[in-house]
Amino acid sequence: MAESLTALVVDDEPDVCWALETLLLGDRFTVVTVGSGTEALRWLEESEPACHLILIDAKLSDIEGVDLARRIRTETSCVAPLILVSGYFYKDDSLVQETLRTGLVSAFVAKPFRHDEMLNAIHAVLSIGQGSAHVVSSP
Repeated sequence: MAESLTALVVDDEPDVCWALETLLLGDRFTVVTVGSGTEALRWLEESEPACHLILIDAKLSDIEGVDLARRIRTETSCVAPLILVSGYFYKDDSLVQETLRTGLVSAFVAKPFRHDEMLNAIHAVLSIGQGSAHVVSSP
């Protein structure tokens, strides 16, 4: 990755935000972390089109991650790939499969994840864009 891309991390667990931020900074991303869906929507309204990637926790304190993904697509002009990250859902969950099939999210990564799994998912969605779904889950 030659240029610096901006990633938005939306997770209400500070430790997860820190881990993802550290991982992304090491991959030359500029990283913004927020703890709620409300903060994410506000940041997107103020910062578009500066965002290139969004990682969304499936269970936030103020909104479900899938609902936030829908709101991002309908209430903002953001077209950045969305990666759903969850310790609650699994890759074969019907909701996860539906969001991938419809293209609402570009990838799903199950928690806990290995750093290489997350980076592989990120690089995959950035190289293929919205056209294909990618699933990563730890064994």
